[in-house]
Amino acid sequence: MKRRCCFGMFARRMIIGIIPPVITDLLRIARNRFFGLEGKELPKPGDYSTVDAPQEIPGQVEDYIFCRDQYLNPADKVLDVGFGLGYGLNIMAAKVTGIVGLEVDDKALKRAVRVFGGHEKIQVLSYDGKKIPFGDKSFDAVTCIEVLEHIEDYENLLLEMVRVARKLVFIATPNRRPEYTLRNGKPKNYWHLREWTEPELKIVFDGLRFTKVEWNFLNGPFEGPFFWTKTITPDTFSLVPVIIVA
Repeated sequence: MKRRCCFGMFARRMIIGIIPPVITDLLRIARNRFFGLEGKELPKPGDYSTVDAPQEIPGQVEDYIFCRDQYLNPADKVLDVGFGLGYGLNIMAAKVTGIVGLEVDDKALKRAVRVFGGHEKIQVLSYDGKKIPFGDKSFDAVTCIEVLEHIEDYENLLLEMVRVARKLVFIATPNRRPEYTLRNGKPKNYWHLREWTEPELKIVFDGLRFTKVEWNFLNGPFEGPFFWTKTITPDTFSLVPVIIVA
């Protein structure tokens, strides 16, 4: 369920802005022909697994550290939706009382069961992608790091996370920038259904009546170094809104 497509991501980001769009389009066509994808339906987001090409994404690590240091307390119980390779669980477990991780990716879940089996603070569970299997206000904080852009019914996911949170929902999702967007408006990332700008995501939150949101912005290149701001900058890499529930 995680986040940015790992395969070839670093290389693609390195050449963004250097190769003209017409050349990248030709390369994409050649790729589709080579792999027999010409005229066929492209893979669905559910076909992707972080375990197929495991990679620790620097921006995601930074998001989890920021959340831990700025928004979590030692007594908190946390839910992480879409934990992927699970390094975010380890980061937050260093501070909080306990963490439950949910994942729709069967491969990632099986790996996490092996990695975290017997861990005193971390529990991992399967998730159907629709209803979070916990009652209202079950967790102090809910985190969702670079997952929202992969979800078809993202509004339902947002409402579900708010439902089970007592204090806050911490979200990170890519900032939609021209260099990461195709001419047809779709993300260049093969596995993203959509990406938002700050105003676009604010419209989504307003429509769901999220009246109190603290906005943070992760800035810098894909591999870092990063810096945080409370206002968007030309270097903003990820939008990191925190929905305040309590």
